[in-house]
Amino acid sequence: MAGKKLFSTTNLVVLALIVGLGSGFYTNYTLTNPKINGLTSDLEQKTNQVTSLQTQLGALQTNYTEALSELTQVTQSYNDLAGNSVALSQYEELEESYQELLSELEELQLTNQVLVNENHDLSIEYVKLMEKYNELRVLSWTYFVVNNLRVNLTVTSNTYPSNIPITGTVNIMYLNGSPFTGRIQLLVWSDYFKNGKTSPTITVSGSTQYSIEAPFPTSVPGTYYLLVSNIEDLSGTDIATYNDLLNFRVTLQMG
Repeated sequence: MAGKKLFSTTNLVVLALIVGLGSGFYTNYTLTNPKINGLTSDLEQKTNQVTSLQTQLGALQTNYTEALSELTQVTQSYNDLAGNSVALSQYEELEESYQELLSELEELQLTNQVLVNENHDLSIEYVKLMEKYNELRVLSWTYFVVNNLRVNLTVTSNTYPSNIPITGTVNIMYLNGSPFTGRIQLLVWSDYFKNGKTSPTITVSGSTQYSIEAPFPTSVPGTYYLLVSNIEDLSGTDIATYNDLLNFRVTLQMG
């Protein structure tokens, strides 16, 4: 009898990733925002539920494997006896064992489906909580090193009621500590609209304040990102371009 595959590698990997995310979240949780603190108990509860669910699925997989092995042995014995003259009681005993194992496998299938459904629902809840956490833990700066430069981009605020100017400071230094003098452009980008708006060229010398008028590419409220899109020296030679810089972003909320 061919056994139906109950356990998808994808399901177990998803569980492992969720638990890993939960562990990483608590290990790296260093912010003091009161709103973020309010999410701690919910996230801890969901993480514990996911861990428990992973344990149950692991035990269920072991039980299923053992039951399937027993069923295979009983089936083989049943087939072996079918070609020989044996007492009716032996057939009846094997038939009973066979039916019991089939019932056990059916119960395991039902239990597995319940756990898979719980995993799906719990994963959705967990992702929603993490999204809420990420909204609240927005940092007002990004720091990175690129092509012998240390760059620190900050904003005065992460939230904007409308398309008002974005202000902040950009600090660019060489790794040896001396200030970089050159030109940059900033970009306000929307992942949703796949659209952005680039600032005028800004001349920088070490630490420089900036202000971008009407910076948002659309008037639609939502999440946007501010990043340095280009760095060049005073002669116009590119030091770092968009592809070097696109992952270093400050989250902005407009509207």
